[in-house]
Amino acid sequence: PLVTKLQSLFVRDHKMHVIAIPAWCTVHIALGLGVWHMNKTGEHAEKSTRPSEIDWVQAGAVSPVVRKQGGCGCCWAMATTASVEAAHYLQTLQSISLSVQELIDCNTENNGCNGGYYQHAFKYIRDNGLSSESSYPYMAKRSASGCKRDKTVAAATRILGFWCIDSTEDALEEAVAKRPVVVRLQGTPDLFNYKGGIIECEALPDGSATTWHAVLIVGYGTDPDGVKYWRFKNSWGKDWGEGGFGRIRRHVADERGALGMFMYGGLYPVID
Repeated sequence: PLVTKLQSLFVRDHKMHVIAIPAWCTVHIALGLGVWHMNKTGEHAEKSTRPSEIDWVQAGAVSPVVRKQGGCGCCWAMATTASVEAAHYLQTLQSISLSVQELIDCNTENNGCNGGYYQHAFKYIRDNGLSSESSYPYMAKRSASGCKRDKTVAAATRILGFWCIDSTEDALEEAVAKRPVVVRLQGTPDLFNYKGGIIECEALPDGSATTWHAVLIVGYGTDPDGVKYWRFKNSWGKDWGEGGFGRIRRHVADERGALGMFMYGGLYPVID
């Protein structure tokens, strides 16, 4: 059954969320993005200039094709890859499909199909670039023979690094107004069983959620009833949710956000 498979994937994925993002990001921003941060501090959007709604799928930056993890707990790799694909499009106006499998096999700081940190995945892509999906296709398992990256072939794309945003509604809205952002959601039965609509589930207390799941925030908007939402791309295939996508309540009273999405900050890759 679908629910059983999804629960199994959450167990494999939970290792990606053992540490708190802000302290980790402080270290890696200092190492990899200090100059970028100095050059970009004047680019923050004012609230008054942000669009009232945005959808990076409709804009062409995010592919409408939804990946399916299958039996591999690699949400960390799929969300990261999707975000880099979007960043590549926003930089070049050219769509690209990148290799999730390379991250599973070659990003040894992570645990392949048994979970991982998307921070480590961004660091790998910063240091090595990433192959195309066609040159290193997805297998839904970690290769028994290890990394098959052909280093004599140029990477399909590279990033300068990644940027962490504050764990608030306003910071995420500011960031998503300009690009998709990777976040994590608590793995509750409501997420397992989601069929459509806007998820309004309260966050579980810190430490009580044994599993977390990485997704890509691809936009935000307001439904006909005036309910504000975030739209996200999942990695459980098109039969889950709204064609593989979901919506979650935006501007909730609890500062932790629905499904704890603001208990940790989001991340996005930087290409230029």
